[in-house]
Amino acid sequence: MAQEEREKLEREATDVAAVWGVELMAVHCAHCGEAHLVPTHTLDRAEGTAPLRCPFCLQGPVAPQPAYLREEPPEQTVPYAVAERKLAGILEQWGDGIWFRPADLKAEVLTQRARRYLIPLWLVDGRVEAAWRADVGFDYQAVSYQDRYSDRSGWRSQEVRETRVRWEPRVGRLNRTYENLVAPALDDHRALMGRLGDFDLSRRAAYTPEAATDAAARVPSLEPEAAWPLAESAFERAAGDECRRAADADHVRDLTLEAEYEDLNWTLLLLPAYVTWYQEGEHVWPVLVNGQSGRVSGARRASARKANVTSLILGGVALFLFVLGGLMALLGAAFPPVAVVGGVLLIIGLLMAVTAPIPAIGVWAFNRRSTPE
Repeated sequence: MAQEEREKLEREATDVAAVWGVELMAVHCAHCGEAHLVPTHTLDRAEGTAPLRCPFCLQGPVAPQPAYLREEPPEQTVPYAVAERKLAGILEQWGDGIWFRPADLKAEVLTQRARRYLIPLWLVDGRVEAAWRADVGFDYQAVSYQDRYSDRSGWRSQEVRETRVRWEPRVGRLNRTYENLVAPALDDHRALMGRLGDFDLSRRAAYTPEAATDAAARVPSLEPEAAWPLAESAFERAAGDECRRAADADHVRDLTLEAEYEDLNWTLLLLPAYVTWYQEGEHVWPVLVNGQSGRVSGARRASARKANVTSLILGGVALFLFVLGGLMALLGAAFPPVAVVGGVLLIIGLLMAVTAPIPAIGVWAFNRRSTPE
């Protein structure tokens, strides 16, 4: 690493350390394009050896690059509920049932490679003053009758009840304060939550530097200004539910707000996860674990090399038996009992030849289904 780049990196580390209270440095991955804060000692270990892999995609090396960070540290975190000692059991269960499991896809290997990974999320507080109009719906039971015929009783009329909705227009004014509405801090927030599942945000704790120790943290790609349209949608959903309850209704639709938002406060929350990986062939496959619920997300790949070798061995044995059986069948003209054995070997060889491609084809189909688009 060049001295000039090293000095720049150290300056960046000092800035992050002053804000987060942990020795972290900002890096950027050219492969996935994401910026992260990583512990400085991981960069020190990578110096003079293989470049440090991106802590998220695990594909490309990372390079030091200043990141635009707030002057305040994260305010809150969701603590890890899944201890590292429990990861092995969770990952073993996730990888169970894979046909021709790669040698790298072992729970102890995945656990050894697992690193803590923090995902940023915005929580927004604010006061809403608005004039609103909407259609509110009230459930009611409608009774109708259907005629049915049976061989025993002939035609009979049967009562049928169904729930219908009566819609009525409503207008009003709203003055409410809402707290801890969720807004994404990342462009790919929805995709990440689709993989990790839900988090119980009620189990929040105040941020301490220990929460980010030995962890990689994703740098927010959406600052409050960029995240505001999605935060505004969260305010509108909360206001719509408030209007529904005020009208004592069961549903609300076509809500329009003429709103002013005041006293906005943005809180940066860090969500807990683990990232680990395994290698199948020449490709590295990341595995994500929800640090609160233990949900695992990743491509469950079988070893194509193992399957292909098995198919080749079965094919070779089939060919050997087929040739041996053919020779014994020819010798059967002089020794009839040998012909019987040769015929049996021919049948076994033929059956093995038919089944030999199954491992390779089965693993190919399995990997094609399990590989994300």
